[in-house]
Order: sequence, then structure tokens, then C-alpha cells
Amino acid sequence: MATTTQRTRRPLLNRVHFGEFLVERHAISDSQLLDALADHWAGGGRLGDVVVRNGYARRDEVERLAEEYQNLDVVYV
Repeated sequence: MATTTQRTRRPLLNRVHFGEFLVERHAISDSQLLDALADHWAGGGRLGDVVVRNGYARRDEVERLAEEYQNLDVVYV
């Protein structure tokens, strides 16, 4: 007689990265994201700061979206 223990498996969700979130919210374009990521990887720092420094979005917009991003809820369906 075998005993079975079943775990409830939740579907794996792909994490949305902040840069992708900015593109989804139409704050920056795909090409601006790629350019900002190249600068970010080369020089470090926060992606939002690179976006602002390159003039792709205003600081207040990036900060507002960063707050929205931090408050995202995960929903299991």
C-alpha cells in the first residue's frame, strides 16, 4: 500500500522585467529599451536612471511607473 503525497502545483509565471514593463506601458520603445539595456550592462546602475539620462522618459514618469511595478499583484489562474 503506497501513500501518496500530492502537492498543489501552481503554474510557473514568467517574471516581467522593469524594462519590459516600461515598453508595455508605452513609456519607451523596444529600440530605446535595447539601447538603455546596453548602457545599463556596460556601466551598471539602475535601468530607470539610464532611461532618464538618455532622455527617453521623464524622471517623474519613471518613478510613477516604478511604484506601479513594485505594487504588481500576482494572480494564479
